Amino acid sequence: MRNKALLLALTVVVACGAGPVRDTSNVGGPAALRPAVQRQFAVAQVAFKGSEGTTIQWDVLQLGAFDSVPVVCKDTKPVFQNFQTAHSYRLKLSNIPGREGLTLYPTLTINAVTPRTRAYLDHNAIPVKFTENDFDQIENGNFVTKVIFLPSQQYQNLALAGGVDTIVNTQLPAGADPIVEAQNRGAILAVVQIGNKDLSIDGSNYAGSESAVVPGEQIPISGVNVAAWGTPAPQSEKNMTELPTVPEPKPEPFFVPERPVPSTSIPEVEGAWTNH
Repeated sequence: MRNKALLLALTVVVACGAGPVRDTSNVGGPAALRPAVQRQFAVAQVAFKGSEGTTIQWDVLQLGAFDSVPVVCKDTKPVFQNFQTAHSYRLKLSNIPGREGLTLYPTLTINAVTPRTRAYLDHNAIPVKFTENDFDQIENGNFVTKVIFLPSQQYQNLALAGGVDTIVNTQLPAGADPIVEAQNRGAILAVVQIGNKDLSIDGSNYAGSESAVVPGEQIPISGVNVAAWGTPAPQSEKNMTELPTVPEPKPEPFFVPERPVPSTSIPEVEGAWTNH
C-alpha cells in the first residue's frame, strides 16, 4: 500500500512538469552571454618565463617541501601552469644559469577574479618573468616587488605583450609603492616578491614566524586582503555594528508639571471691579 502511494505521488510530480534540481543562476539570457557557474576558487593560468634551465617548484603536499613537479623555463616560449586565485604560493627558483649556488624563494600571490579581470583570465595567462636585472638586484641585497596588472583605458599600450603591464619597485622613485601605483593604473592580476632569504637553513621556515606578526595597517588589495571588487558586503550583526552611525541624543528627563499652590501672602480682593 505504501509503495502504491509513493508511485502515485511520483506520477503526479512528473505530470506537473517537475524535474531534477538544476542550476538556475544562468537562466534568462542567450547561452553566449550566460555567466559561468561560480566556483569556490577560480583557476588562473600563469606563464613563467626566465633563463633557459631555471627550475621552479612550489608546495603541494607539505609546507616548505616544494614537492611539485618541476617547471623548467625556456628562452623561446613560456611554460604554463595553473594556480588557484586568491592564494599565495611560495616558489623555489633553482638551477639559474650563470648564478651558481643561487636559490631564491619568491612569493607569488594570485589576485581574485574581479569583473574587470574576468574576461582576460578566461582567455589569457598571467605573464610572470624573472629577469637578469631581478637577480642582480637580489644579489646586491635589494628586495624586489613586481606587480602584474591589467591597465585601465588611459594607461593601455598596444605594444604591451598580452595587454598587461608590470611595475617593479626598483624602477620607481624611492619610497613609491608599486602596489599602490598598479592600483591607480588598473586592476592587479598578481604580485611577485623576491628576496635573498635562504629557506633551506634549519629554523628559517617562513610559516614559523606567522604567530609573531603584529597586525598593522595594510594596503588594501582587491581579492587578496579585502573583498573582491564588486562583492556586496555581508549582512550580519558584526557588519551592521561596524557601520558608521549618528549617535542618538540623550533622552531628556520626563517633566511632570506640578499643580500650582496658591500663595497666602496675597490678600484677597473684596468685591468685584466696577466702573464709576
